[in-house]
Amino acid sequence: MTSSNPINKKTLMHAALAALSAGLILWIVIQEVNLLLMLGAFNLVWIVKWCKSMPDSTVKDPVKYVTFNNGQIQFGSTSIPAHKVTRVALETTNEHCYFSLPYNPTTPGNPPGFVFPARKAAEFKRYLQAELGNIHFIH
Repeated sequence: MTSSNPINKKTLMHAALAALSAGLILWIVIQEVNLLLMLGAFNLVWIVKWCKSMPDSTVKDPVKYVTFNNGQIQFGSTSIPAHKVTRVALETTNEHCYFSLPYNPTTPGNPPGFVFPARKAAEFKRYLQAELGNIHFIH
């Protein structure tokens, strides 16, 4: 996962049309439109569609996934000059560790990052320190 999935206009339109269709059917059947019910239907359709569009983005081995070549840190489709990486975010939960470069966004508001198993966090942190030198970890 080098970037989060932005809300896609096509998906949003499909969800809006589904919610409007559901509202129209309910109006015809019940003869009243309940705004709360329409919003609930819209959210249900949107959430299901959004969840299906999310890829399985867990990286099995972050040390193999993140490489350093010619002064660049590379992972997925992301390539950033290593000298510009001074802060790394690592947030560990019971099962996962979330890695991101919040001060090196590739697109506005979208920092590059990915998720990997929490048991690999200490090894990955040592690897980053060895490759990047004196970096600050944000937890």
